[in-house]
Amino acid sequence: MSQIARNFGLIAMAGAAAFAITAVGQGLWGVMVMANVRLTPSLAWAAVVMPFILAALAAFLARRGWPHRGAAARRALVPLASVSAAAWTWSLLAGVAGVIAVASLWTVMASVVRVPPNVLPDARGLPLTTLIPILVVSVIAAPLTEEIAFRGYAMGLLRRRFPPATALVITSLLFAAAHLTQGLFAPKLLVYFLAGLLFGLIALRTGSLIPAMVTHSLADLTFFTLVWPRDAGRRLISHGGAGPWFYADLAMVVIFAGLCILALARLALATKSGPSQERGDPGRDAGERGPRSEFAWRSPHRRTSVTR
Repeated sequence: MSQIARNFGLIAMAGAAAFAITAVGQGLWGVMVMANVRLTPSLAWAAVVMPFILAALAAFLARRGWPHRGAAARRALVPLASVSAAAWTWSLLAGVAGVIAVASLWTVMASVVRVPPNVLPDARGLPLTTLIPILVVSVIAAPLTEEIAFRGYAMGLLRRRFPPATALVITSLLFAAAHLTQGLFAPKLLVYFLAGLLFGLIALRTGSLIPAMVTHSLADLTFFTLVWPRDAGRRLISHGGAGPWFYADLAMVVIFAGLCILALARLALATKSGPSQERGDPGRDAGERGPRSEFAWRSPHRRTSVTR
């Protein structure tokens, strides 16, 4: 606790950086979708414009363009190195199991405690030519910006002073706090916190944001299509008892959480330390392969060379 108190300024800076990136990427996209749906529902112009904005934002944050000043520091905070086939396999298995577990947990808690549904654009009456492009961009925009923001910038800054586990927990708390826009409700924040732990563990174990982005996209697609649209009509068990679907969801929480933990353990084995060009260097370009250490993501200002 004393270490956290001594480094409160760094935590505040990491949070401010993550929230600012999220505000530009996610906040702007939310406003554009609302305007698109209300003003021109037959024309998905937001889905055409936003990819260019995301590309420019990602290029700047990952040092893939102008300005060149500070480019190396930005690049170090956005690790996009390639990942081995084994690490990809276990990352995806952990991601799928984890997403099913947290989605089921959300459903269980929404059946026990009444919380307002998440604020979503009204998709009723939207033509598929508008709905599908908006959905596709939605499940890309959040993973791209939020993974760069939290598992990239925030985690990278925190790793300068904190060990991986502490940085992971703090980052996940910041990630949950970023979703206070959906209300101060413990069940919602718990799911966001657990999702943050999942995305963060995958990023730390693989040394790359790419598998975490893929898992995040799967999570958003699941919640956008299967979970959140049903929240408004979900019946509380206190009003009609617990039906078979409630117990099925409860069982899925336990089963798939266990499978997720097992897959993460196998991912840890697949990414044990071994010879690499620069073990854990988050600034390696895609295409440079090599096994990564248990927590592969080193601090940007500490580089460890390995003699071959």
